[in-house]
Amino acid sequence: MNIRVGSKLQISNLEAHVIGEVTYKNTEDGNKRWTEYRLKTKHGERWLSIDDVYKEYTLSWPENGVRGRVGPEWHEVDKGHQVVVHASGDVDVESGDEADFVEFEDASEDNTLSVEIWDDGTEYSKGVYLDKSDIRVVGYEKPKVNLVSGDKFGLYMMVAFIVFGIFASLIDYIPAPVKQISKYIKSNTNYAYVTSITGNQDQKADVYEYKVSGVTTDTIAKDIIDGVEGETESVTQQDDILNHSIAIVTKKEYCLLYHPDDDTNRVYVQISPRKYNYTSDNSPYRSSDSTTHWYRSHYYNSSYAKDSTSYKRTPSAYSTYSGDTIHNIGNGYFDSYSSSVRQRSINARRSSGGGMGGGK
Repeated sequence: MNIRVGSKLQISNLEAHVIGEVTYKNTEDGNKRWTEYRLKTKHGERWLSIDDVYKEYTLSWPENGVRGRVGPEWHEVDKGHQVVVHASGDVDVESGDEADFVEFEDASEDNTLSVEIWDDGTEYSKGVYLDKSDIRVVGYEKPKVNLVSGDKFGLYMMVAFIVFGIFASLIDYIPAPVKQISKYIKSNTNYAYVTSITGNQDQKADVYEYKVSGVTTDTIAKDIIDGVEGETESVTQQDDILNHSIAIVTKKEYCLLYHPDDDTNRVYVQISPRKYNYTSDNSPYRSSDSTTHWYRSHYYNSSYAKDSTSYKRTPSAYSTYSGDTIHNIGNGYFDSYSSSVRQRSINARRSSGGGMGGGK
């Protein structure tokens, strides 16, 4: 079948539009390859798997309700280690990404359950087997490109900016260090581990207490920002005279500083991968109602839109969220502080000969 990004399909009685394509190889089965197509349908996201080696064809969809519990009605039929060898269109993987997988069938051998264990969590999907004859290509719609048709001047300007950006980055190339709040906190004796909160998709949040009593969340925010050398996306303070929670968002993590049970002499630090926040709306450990409400509203307003692009195949606890709007995301004192810390770090790396200098 000549299926590609843009193809319009008729799968039994379902109309579908191919918006993404991923080809995998199974490194535990002679590098056998198969292709999965991300589909847009009136019923939501679907995935079509085409395995011409074993003549297997399935239609599947995300199934968050499994949560690691595979019942006795399912029996294992395949497992292995999959590596992405090609990806195109609207998908959230790239060549080289890899995961372990396990495939199950029910007793009827008509229904499937798939488990994929990625570095940042586990994904579950259910599906049904298809006959090859159930799948027909009925048309094609060229993928949209975000350029105004006929706007050659705009195209030329875009190309010029891209070329300029490439040259600028090559001239002033200084790789930013990979800094994680979780690693910094674990290595700092001022933070004592308290507990962990388990969410959906095998994600969890760790909670620490700052050992020195009477210290403000402001002081701890500065300590953490210094610890990650200013590598933050935004830092926001709760605008409440009785609560002084602070949220620090980085590229991969979400960190909340708050007073447990409104005890202003103590500060808790909850640190989690952003995927935890995206998939779960649990309250922070021993947080007040006000802190919990602000925490959920802040995550939704600061990070949900971006995370929904990163985790397209994963159900979110915020997909129907309708809480308050927080307008003052970042752009305050702590974002300026992060910027200055980050610039000092860059200047230090430059003066020490960092960047493109060769090693041994």
